[in-house]
Amino acid sequence: MAALCLIVLSGCNYNFGMPESVTEQGDAVVETWRFFSLAAAGVGILVWGLILWSVVRYRRRSDELPKQTLYNIPMEILYTTIPLMLVAVLFTVSIRGTQVANARSENPDLTIDVTGFQWQWRFDYRDMDAEVVGQTDTPAEMVVPVGATVRINLTSTDVIHGFWLPEFMIKKDAIPHRVNEFDMTVTAAGTFDSGRCVEYCGLNHDDMIFTVRAVSQAEFDAWAGQMSTAAAEPEDRP
Repeated sequence: MAALCLIVLSGCNYNFGMPESVTEQGDAVVETWRFFSLAAAGVGILVWGLILWSVVRYRRRSDELPKQTLYNIPMEILYTTIPLMLVAVLFTVSIRGTQVANARSENPDLTIDVTGFQWQWRFDYRDMDAEVVGQTDTPAEMVVPVGATVRINLTSTDVIHGFWLPEFMIKKDAIPHRVNEFDMTVTAAGTFDSGRCVEYCGLNHDDMIFTVRAVSQAEFDAWAGQMSTAAAEPEDRP
């Protein structure tokens, strides 16, 4: 029965309800979740199997009491050692997944200062003349190259905001007077419009949405050139 359940689980969506990740950091989160889900399923199947086996094997057949055993040293060692080993394995997997998800590169390919404010976002690209500021009717769009290590410096100008990207498996707090640094490496091109603030920050909290567009390096360079040209045009006028 246990083998049959594991076969069924392996044939289902391996994410167990979680969305697909599009970042290297998110992949580590998903893999950790998968391991924990399989471990929980295995423990559940084992426990239920033992319960059913005990009910059938030791069901009451007469009024005579079965043989009474005061203790069983090997069994007690077994059911103490196995949970300890399982906890140790889960702890190790958690640490490894956390380290991968929170690792920061010494030389990121791109650095973006992300600032949350009531009630939108501002993306400032360091070493580039590029700034994207969201408006109430026009959410901000962050453009990033696929495969590049992007350093995010997250902060807020007023209250605490929550920077959340479900497909990226990223959820960080933007805190006033404090910078929260993290890296992300997008692995799939596309436009992801699920970015939002997940900390209630005021009456127009629902306006704090943003999108992320992941493009090839060539497309990103062309976009950066257009942004630099647009930023320089007002200065060139007499």
